[in-house]
Amino acid sequence: MKAEQRYNPLHQFDFRILDDPDFQEDSVREEIVVPILAALGYGPTEPNRIIRSKKLLHPFVSIGSITKPIYLVPDYLFEVKGKLAWLLEAKAPSVDILKTAHVEQAYSYAMHSEVRVPYFALCNGREFVLYHVSRPNPVLHFDMRLVASYWENLATLLGPDNVLTCDIALKKDFGLHLKRLGFHEFPRLIFPDVPIAFIAHLAQNLYTFGSSVSIGDGDPYVVSYDFDSDILRQLRGKIPEEAFQILSEPFESEIRMVNFVDRLYRVTVDSRVGDRLEENEDEIFLPLRINRILA
Repeated sequence: MKAEQRYNPLHQFDFRILDDPDFQEDSVREEIVVPILAALGYGPTEPNRIIRSKKLLHPFVSIGSITKPIYLVPDYLFEVKGKLAWLLEAKAPSVDILKTAHVEQAYSYAMHSEVRVPYFALCNGREFVLYHVSRPNPVLHFDMRLVASYWENLATLLGPDNVLTCDIALKKDFGLHLKRLGFHEFPRLIFPDVPIAFIAHLAQNLYTFGSSVSIGDGDPYVVSYDFDSDILRQLRGKIPEEAFQILSEPFESEIRMVNFVDRLYRVTVDSRVGDRLEENEDEIFLPLRINRILA
C-alpha cells in the first residue's frame, strides 16, 4: 500500500540549514513561520489578520521609586473576524520551547487583559508546540520535518474556520471502542500499513507507539500499540538501526522516546485488545497488545 500524499507547506525547505549559527529567530519567522501562516489562511488584512509585535502594557512593573511603562511584545497575534483567536512566538533553532521560561512568557501574553486567547504556540524551526491555557501539557507537539503528517491536526485546531469554535477534547480511544464492540474476544486483529512516528520505552520490557485510525467517514480514533522486547526485535530492519540500539538499552528510571524526524515508518501489525486500562491526567485508554509484526 502506498503512503498517502499529504500537504506540506515546507516541502522545499532544507532543514539542514537550522544547524547554521547564522540562522536565527528572524530566519525562522521568514522561512518557516510565514509559509505556515499563509497556508493556514492568515494574512495582513481582515478577516483573518496577523498582528505583528503588538505592544501590551505590563501591569506590575515599577523601577525604583518611579513607575515606568514596560511593554510585552508577542511576535504574532491572530485575529479572526475581529476577534483575537491565538498567538505564536518564534524562537531560534537553539532555543528549547518545551517546559521553559519561554512557555511561561507565551502563556503570560495569552492571558494578558488585552489579549485573552485560548491558544498559544511556539516554533523554533525544529519543533512546533501548541498549548491551551487551561491545560498543562501541549495540545499538539511535533517535529517540523513531519509537518505534512500533522497538517490536518494543525489546520483543524488553528485554521481561521475552526479556531474560534474548535473543541480540544481528545480523540476517542480505539481500544475502548473495540472492547465495546466485543472485539476484545478476538485473539488476532490485523492492521496494515500502520505509521510509526515515535517509539517510547515506558518500563522494563514495555514499549509503545501511537497512531490514529478512521472508520469509514467517521471521526478518527487514537490507538496505542504496546509490546515487549521480543516484538522490538521484530522491528529491527524496519526502523533505523540507531533507534533500535537506543531502545534496546536497559531501562533505568525515566521514559526514553525515539522520534523519527525523517519519515514515518510503516508496518503491518498483528494485535489484540489489551486487558488493562491505562490512565493519565487527561484520559482513560485501552492499548492494543502486539502479537507480532507481519511486515
